[in-house]
Order: sequence, then structure tokens, then C-alpha cells
Amino acid sequence: MKTKSLRPTTVLLMLCVATPLFVPACRSTVTPPTIPELPLEGPEASPTKTEPPTEISNIPDLQPATPIKESIPRIFPESLIGSPDKELASRRLEYNTMISSRPTESPLAAGWQYRNTRQGQIVGFEFSNHGGNRILPPRRDAIKNQFFTRDFQFRFDERARQDIHLLVADWAPSRDRQFRLSELMNSLMHFFPRNYLPAIVNFKNRNFVTLPTGEEVEFDAKTGEILAGVLSEAPVDLNPDRAVRQFPAVYYLGKGVIVRANARGSDPRIGTTATITTGSPLQNCEKGIECNRCQVPSRELWDQTGAVRFKFSTDEEFDRYLLARCAFGLPKSGLEFRIAATLR
Repeated sequence: MKTKSLRPTTVLLMLCVATPLFVPACRSTVTPPTIPELPLEGPEASPTKTEPPTEISNIPDLQPATPIKESIPRIFPESLIGSPDKELASRRLEYNTMISSRPTESPLAAGWQYRNTRQGQIVGFEFSNHGGNRILPPRRDAIKNQFFTRDFQFRFDERARQDIHLLVADWAPSRDRQFRLSELMNSLMHFFPRNYLPAIVNFKNRNFVTLPTGEEVEFDAKTGEILAGVLSEAPVDLNPDRAVRQFPAVYYLGKGVIVRANARGSDPRIGTTATITTGSPLQNCEKGIECNRCQVPSRELWDQTGAVRFKFSTDEEFDRYLLARCAFGLPKSGLEFRIAATLR
């Protein structure tokens, strides 16, 4: 009897029917191996596209670019940024300074006035907003006895660290429409840390002021309005009733510490209360929520007779006072009283 041989596929099929759970090759779906496609050769081959090399300049920068401040030429003495010459100012008040005008190169800029001694030392500068803008709509007109202004006076007597300050004064008429010194709304501010003497420079129709902290404020060189930086402002309060009129709405938005005192028609440093704030105050600070702010009698900060000087000539002394009185101190960078500020 002749035995008929079975094909290998028939044997495999019989095994799959008998033992479907133990023979992996019996799965109904078999994934064929992936064979990489080889490029055709000869006349049927399609031409290969070659991408041009990407230039380095076209590669997008994944890191956000840090804005670089444009350098400003500083040719006037009051434009140079420098440290105070000494710590203490004398207790004697000397009337030995003269005020001169500094014109600017641009016809659209009003310039500023600088204060210097007979020895040629610059000890301050000042400028004003004379109205006709969003901060002060009425326009100053001395002939008509209309002295609408907001004055900014930066002072650093004897170029000492002790008494560097800014005085802001709003001029508004009284009920009888007369302008009197007793109607002035005065705010005096000290900025900490005091690493630099204030400086001012004109560039592209703007006046750039450097504060003692190293932070910067931009003013419109023509109108005197604050445009940008760590100070902001709101319009002058022209209420004829000085009892309800608000003090200059000029606010500090920087990272340092500010001491501020206000007074109507008198020196804010005498017989008042000063407010000390660190950093930018919260919007609800007036509602009693903790916001690194404290109030102290002005006699704790300024001499009340003679040359009214700030009592703390060094930042180390004032820092110790703040820690004991207000439970916060001056900002530090390492071991120095300093905040991050880019000077130019």
C-alpha cells in the first residue's frame, strides 16, 4: 500500500485545530515584517530633493530676549550717576546755592533748573508741570495770577547721603481764586537704599531721572508728566477747599523703601506723621491689611529745629531702626543694601 505524504501546510493546519492555545504560529493575524523602502535606481528613480542648509540667524531663539537699554550720553554734571560724596550733612543751614536753567538740545523740551553752590557743586535740580495736559488741565499764567503747577524738586545738600529727598508740590487756587503759599500741597519723599545721588538727563524728548535706589523714572521733557518707570501720578486735585484737597498723587512702584510725609502750606518734616512703605503697596493697604507699611511721628526721622535733616545718615542705621520699629528692613543683595536696577 502506498502511503500518501502530507504537505507541511496541511500538517500545520491539523495541529492548529488540535492545539490552538499552544501554537503561536496559529494566530489568524500575522504582522508581516516591515521592509524599508530602498530608493529606486536607474531611469525610474525620482530625483531626490535636497533641503538648503538652515542659516544660524534663522533659528528661533527659544529664550526670551532681555531688553537692552539704549545708552544715553551724559554731558552735564547733574546727569552723571555717582555715589554720595559723604555720609553727613552739616547741621547749619546755609543759603549759598544758586539756581540756573539748563536748556536742552530739542526745541520740544523745556529743560530743567539745577542748583549749585559757589564752589560749583551740583546739589539739586527741579522742573515743573505747568499745565495744559492730562495731569493739570489749566495752564499756568503768571500775568493772570494763575500759578497752576506740579513741582518736582530733587535735593541732595552738600552731596551727602543723609538728606537726599524729593519734594513734590501742587499749586491750586483757594476759594477766592488766589494762589498762596499756605495753599500748597506738599509731599516729601526719601528713597532707600541711598546708593546714588539723583541724576537727570535728556534724551529723545524725555527726561530720565535716576533715583537714589538706582531705579529710573521717565518724564515728558516738554510737559513734565511722568511717562514710565517706578513713579506714577494722577491729576492735581483742584478742589478749592484745601481741607479736603488731596496731596500730590505721585506714587512709588519700585522695589525699595520709601518714607513719605505730607503737609499743607508747610514743611512736611516738622510736626507731622510719616508713612514708611517697603516695595509697591497693595491696593487694599488702606483697609488695614498687612502690607509692610508703618506710620511714625516725624520727630523720630527728622530734626525739628535748625537745618531739618534726616536723622539716619547711613542705610545701616536706618535698617536697624526699621527692623525695631516696623518689623521690616531695607532690601539686600548679598551683604549690601541694593536692589536690582539697570543703570544707563
